[in-house]
Amino acid sequence: MIFSQFIPVDSKSVTITNQEKLHKIMGLIIDKLYNNPELLNLTTHKDEAYQSHEVNNMKPELDRIYQSVFKSLYEFYKFLYITALHGELKINYLIVSNMVLKNYRTGYKPQYNTLLNEVGIEAIKNKTEVSITSSDDGLLQSLKILAEKVPVNINQWTPYALANFACCAYKNDFNYLLERADTVNNLNGLLLDMQENALAKGYKQSIRCNMGATGFDFNISLKNTIGGFLIGYNPRKYKPFYFGTENGIGEKTMIEDFNNLDKELQEHFIKVCKICNSCLICTKGGKNKIFASNVIHNGKEYNLCPSYPRHSWESIDEHLMNVLYKYHDAQEKYGVDWKKK
Repeated sequence: MIFSQFIPVDSKSVTITNQEKLHKIMGLIIDKLYNNPELLNLTTHKDEAYQSHEVNNMKPELDRIYQSVFKSLYEFYKFLYITALHGELKINYLIVSNMVLKNYRTGYKPQYNTLLNEVGIEAIKNKTEVSITSSDDGLLQSLKILAEKVPVNINQWTPYALANFACCAYKNDFNYLLERADTVNNLNGLLLDMQENALAKGYKQSIRCNMGATGFDFNISLKNTIGGFLIGYNPRKYKPFYFGTENGIGEKTMIEDFNNLDKELQEHFIKVCKICNSCLICTKGGKNKIFASNVIHNGKEYNLCPSYPRHSWESIDEHLMNVLYKYHDAQEKYGVDWKKK
């Protein structure tokens, strides 16, 4: 889902052709693992996932299976990354000392060579060092430049740096994820329209991929001054995508001023807010007043609780997108106290 489109970087030492060769090899590694998980000792359990309302601790056995897969992938790619970044490049060889690998909390496992052999690469370990060899020296040069292009120190922000490397994103450009999410969810360009309109309105875009030992995912944020759109991907779920808004800042004040809200925004709050059931959690043991507010909509009274509103959906359509634009605009008005902070 998140493997990159090929976008080369300017380099005096590595040709575009060699960069493209490595991009194909990194993609081939994923294909090989998909067709034969045992190449990296990954689990061969049947396909299973969480429902949208379920969290990890609701199925601890499944969580352990997921984490075993994430950890194996993470350790393999970290070994490859550290070797490429800190290894010494020679003709057809990339050599790194065992001490360097240890210092970066990674290391060689014989299983890595089993997988790398599938794509024409050999990894060999002796008492002092590990060497990676290939009949194509341009491939190893490309691997090194890919590692060097990762934007941050891996021991500082490991999950984000490693995603760039594993996805073979030379320019660390993940813009393709928005179009990919749109295509997979059959949205016919809606997310691209959202991006275009939001950027024209002054929203700021950020895309972050995470690849850690306990999970991998991505999120795309189109942020207004206070709120904004959030598009995410969680591979643990049967329906892995979610669409919604960044936060609920200003909602309590909006509901208190319900009669002055846009009609569509009123209907939105009726749909996404729970009715107060007197749980009194919002009072923090009597320190606060109850957050819920009585409102009247279409002649019917509702006691809306702003503490647990819905902020994400498994899909999105044009109507919801337009309502969320109004919601974000309202946040600029009703979240003003937060904005001052």
